[in-house]
Amino acid sequence: MTSAPAPPWLASIVVPLFDQVDAWLEHAVRSALEQTVACEVIVVHSPRTRQSNLEVLARLGAGGDRLVVVERPAGCGFPGAINLGIARARGARVGLLFSDDWLELDAVEQTLAHDADIVSSAKTAFLEDGITRLAAISYPKRMAYYLRLPTLAAKAEYLTHFFLFRRAKLLEIGGLDESLGDYPGIDDLDLIWTLLERGATVAIVERHLYNYRDHSGDRLTLRSPEQATRTLGRILAKHGVSGAEKDAILARHARWYGRPVHVVQAELDKSGSR
Repeated sequence: MTSAPAPPWLASIVVPLFDQVDAWLEHAVRSALEQTVACEVIVVHSPRTRQSNLEVLARLGAGGDRLVVVERPAGCGFPGAINLGIARARGARVGLLFSDDWLELDAVEQTLAHDADIVSSAKTAFLEDGITRLAAISYPKRMAYYLRLPTLAAKAEYLTHFFLFRRAKLLEIGGLDESLGDYPGIDDLDLIWTLLERGATVAIVERHLYNYRDHSGDRLTLRSPEQATRTLGRILAKHGVSGAEKDAILARHARWYGRPVHVVQAELDKSGSR
């Protein structure tokens, strides 16, 4: 007897996981599983992921058809985990969700409505309680503004999560560039920049579809400001940015590294800086 064919998922949501607060992980994965358009959810976890995280996933239906749980090999970092999820995805479109964040329940439906290689939305920032909204860092996103930006670098910086990608376009460029290191920026700057260089089409949903939890706990973005700076330097060099322009971009980004975004924003607001 032959097995039934896999369902034709319209979208797959990839969730890279290292080690997470159980309640936050459950909130993230539930938000993907409960989308108004049924989609596949692929959690790619580390060999060092805590057992209670794996129990959360088992309770949510790991091993079923909707929630696929994959252990990445030792030495496979953050961009490699996302690439593994892209490779395993059965949907024609692939979205990204981090395990301490969550999606609006119609995020996939709203982004699927746009026929583009990259569909991006605005995001809302919250304190770690997931309730207190941080209006100062919950930036709107407007297609008209994006179209006026003068360079691919500026366009890549402007686009942000929620991202829904055409999977074929991700495979065409080889996914995330793991040679750049193991740090954020590879997923939401270099990947976007590379896609734009390869002629990717873009649409923006002018709604806040992604919810970002800004906290001071264990997260890759807070671990090493020096590593973040090195990674950004490699990204800029890859795309031909050097000299004074490179130094200016590094300086502009450096103040955000190693600390929660709302802490830095409060300091800027107090000093009147931008």
